[in-house]
Amino acid sequence: MDYFRKKINLRNIFFSSTPGIISIILTFVSLPIYLTYLSPVTYSSFLVSHIFLSLSLVFNLNIGKIASINIQNKDNKSKGLIIFNALFLSILIAVFFSMLLSFILSKIFLNEKEIDFINIFFALVLSIIYINTESICKGLEKFKIIAISNLFFYGFSISGPSIFVWLHNKTSFTNKINLFEISIIFKIISLIFILFSILKYLFVEKKVSKNILISFKNQSFWMTLTNFYNQIFDYFDKYLIKLFLGPVIFINYTVAQQVASKLHIFSGAITSVMLPKLASQKTIKNKSSVLSLHLILFYISISLFILILSDYFDDIISWWLPSSSNININDEFFKLFNIFLALTFIAGKSLIIISLFEVNQITKKNCILETISLLPFSILLFWFISKENILLICYLILFKEVLLFLARSYQVKEYLISFKYYVLSMHAFLFFWFLNIHQIEYLLFLSKIIFFISLIILANDTFKKISKIN
Repeated sequence: MDYFRKKINLRNIFFSSTPGIISIILTFVSLPIYLTYLSPVTYSSFLVSHIFLSLSLVFNLNIGKIASINIQNKDNKSKGLIIFNALFLSILIAVFFSMLLSFILSKIFLNEKEIDFINIFFALVLSIIYINTESICKGLEKFKIIAISNLFFYGFSISGPSIFVWLHNKTSFTNKINLFEISIIFKIISLIFILFSILKYLFVEKKVSKNILISFKNQSFWMTLTNFYNQIFDYFDKYLIKLFLGPVIFINYTVAQQVASKLHIFSGAITSVMLPKLASQKTIKNKSSVLSLHLILFYISISLFILILSDYFDDIISWWLPSSSNININDEFFKLFNIFLALTFIAGKSLIIISLFEVNQITKKNCILETISLLPFSILLFWFISKENILLICYLILFKEVLLFLARSYQVKEYLISFKYYVLSMHAFLFFWFLNIHQIEYLLFLSKIIFFISLIILANDTFKKISKIN
């Protein structure tokens, strides 16, 4: 048990997941308010403005993540020098890329009159600097600070404006409020708070180091290319739906995805805690143990959650979300949600595995896999958009994520304890979830049993092999 505590820090995972759990509560309260009181055009513009900020996941160039890896096992002076240079470079790239992206987006979404692209510029600057600062804090293991700042930056910034909508829903004042500007205020508060937590490192060694900047450049390319592909795979469909299929379909699609994607809270928390721990390991055996323990924690806990509550998801959503001019809570919405839930579950496992690629500096291999899948994915995506079939789009993304998970896992199978049982269990899950989505009742109970047995086999084999290794 002591060994497991050394390899997996449940306390830090709890702190990392806490803001996400609170954001679920905030979403539970705010989403019905938005759907009830905002027009489809206003709410879709608010949503797409936040989706624009996802570009910061690409254009932060992973400076903070590289810094968080490089500061491991360093003295305070070396840490300070790396952190100072990381933030210096972050500010430069934030201003440059935010200006460029805001200009391009304003031309593409020329007809979106409710989107202020000056606000998009400022929000992108804040997001790029924040993401890099947050990654540095992860490397310093400041998980309590990250938990509080993330709650404001992500949770309150998207859910907080709903209180103004609720307070003024019967007056004309609601339409005069720029909800996105309220989001920006929450982001500014969060950025100031998280910067204060690393202030002491900024005054240890205040000089720009050419060697450190070059090291960022050398490690950044493949990580950034991976994030660029993630932007295409995770958000390009939403841009196209917003442009070509209208605000109501966009809201239905995005809300279903937004609710299901809350599973990312747990994979993200596990990854943020695991990454510095993984980077500090020197042997394949130790890296394998750290990776496998964190992966099994995510996989088993979320699998049990899905198995227990799978019969109640549709009823909970029907009770929670109101049907309105914005959204139709019907069979298609339930199918969208369930497909996105499976997609998020598998993507969460991939996210944990990708951390190993980053630590071992073999991100190029992951990029090659994504490059191979990019062309067929893009062609099929445009085709399904032309057919106006959003269910096919969801299935396309799910199929792509399954293939990439299998390919990534195979690439690092020497680090994955019980690799073959992961593959077996994932197929058992997909079989069960397909039957659940389409309500094929006579096979559903049997598929649940098969999936549950696969979890027992996987967990037993994993812990048995880890115990033998150590």
